[in-house]
Formats: sequence, C-alpha cells, structure tokens
Amino acid sequence: MGLLLYFISNCCFGQVDSVNKKIIELDTPKISFETESHDFGTIKKGEVLIYEYKFTNTGNKPLIIATVNTGCDCTSPEWANGSINPGVSSVIKITYKSDEEGGDQSKEISVYSNANTPVKILRFTGYVDFSSFK
Repeated sequence: MGLLLYFISNCCFGQVDSVNKKIIELDTPKISFETESHDFGTIKKGEVLIYEYKFTNTGNKPLIIATVNTGCDCTSPEWANGSINPGVSSVIKITYKSDEEGGDQSKEISVYSNANTPVKILRFTGYVDFSSFK
C-alpha cells in the first residue's frame, strides 16, 4: 500500500526531492530573484537609499506576494499588489534610511508568498559612516 501511495503522489502531485525527502510541487508559482543580496557600500549617515530586488514568476501558476517584512523601522518595502502571472517580472523596492545606526549594517527582508518556497529571505549590507554626518 505504501508503495502505491508513493507512486500516486510522485506521478500526480509532484516529484520527490531525494535529498530533503519532500514532495516538490510542479504545478505552483515560483519566485526567482536576479539577486537575493545587495551591498550599498559606504553610506553617509542620513542618506536615504533605494534598491529594487527584481524577480520573475518562473512557475506555472499566478504568484501572490502576501507580505514583506523588514524587521526594522529603518527599512520600508513596496511591492505590486495582486497576482503576477507566470513569466512576468516585478520588483520588491526597499527604502533604507541610514539615520539611526552607524557602522556595519546587515538587514534581512522576508518575502511571504504562495510560491513553492513560501518564504524567501533577501539581504542587504552597508557601512554607515557617522563621521560624514553634519
């Protein structure tokens, strides 16, 4: 009976990831980012920086981004509401305000969607130079 269930789930619902022993859904949206990290380099204290994480729905169902969390008030996200059809590209735009913290910065942005990987973590880094603040 177990072999029959394995065969049915493998043929009808997806493939089995042999490393993680999970069923991989084939009939789902998939969010594919051009890059998942960005380095702003040296930033003057008080600068407001913008970066766009470009992505494409490389799956075969509409992609819906439910929410994007930044974890701090210094970073705010913007993204398209509604569904993103297969093959269509869009961006998650972040605005970073560098007036609160100095030194090395490393921030994470959590993207929650209906994709085959429901949570993607984006990152950015930079060094906020307080000595340049006037």
